This record gives sequence, C-alpha cells and structure tokens, in this order.
Amino acid sequence: MSTVCKRCVALLLATLCYGCGHTQVSRVGLLSVGDLESRTIPATVNGPILVGKDACKVAASPYYLSEAVRNALKGTAYDTIIDAEVTTKTGLLVWSNEIEVKGTGLDSKTLPKNGDAK
Repeated sequence: MSTVCKRCVALLLATLCYGCGHTQVSRVGLLSVGDLESRTIPATVNGPILVGKDACKVAASPYYLSEAVRNALKGTAYDTIIDAEVTTKTGLLVWSNEIEVKGTGLDSKTLPKNGDAK
C-alpha cells in the first residue's frame, strides 16, 4: 500500500472516530444534592467555580448528569451548584461521550429558611 493511501486511510479513521461528534451547551439554574426545602436562594451567590465530569464507559452505564454534579461537589463543603453550564459531548464511539458541569458552589445549610427572622 502506498504512503498516500495509508495517510488517506488514517485520515478517514480519525475523521470517523473524532469528527462525527456533537457538542451541546445548556444553562441550568440549580443543581443540588442538599436540602433546599423552604430555603431562600439569594439573587447573587459568591462561591468558587466547581467543575465535574462523567464519561461513558465501554460495557458499562452511560454518563449521568447526577454523577457529574456529585463529582463537582466531591471533596468540597458545598452541596449545590448555581448557574451551571452543562456541556454534553457525543461521538461515534461510546468512549468519546461525556457530560461536564461547571457552576458556582453553594452550601444550602447556610441559606435562610422562609419565615426565619432576618
């Protein structure tokens, strides 16, 4: 096989593996694993930017938004993400699929409850 033909085959394989994908970015206002019942969320939140991902595994479960949120909150004092940017990437091959969450961290235990004196 000639060198030109080998390069064409390699380019075709690379295009099929990585070029046939789709990326979508969505905005989500609130993602939480905490107790937000009767809590008031302030209009502005000052907290660190947290990032978490979950990827598809071969012969295993697909990726989940909930797992990406848990990964973002893992090892922090926060249990909620405000103003999140959720990016999903899908490709021709299963292992190229992933979801990423990026947003401002918030601890729901510090929020006032409705009816509490201010």
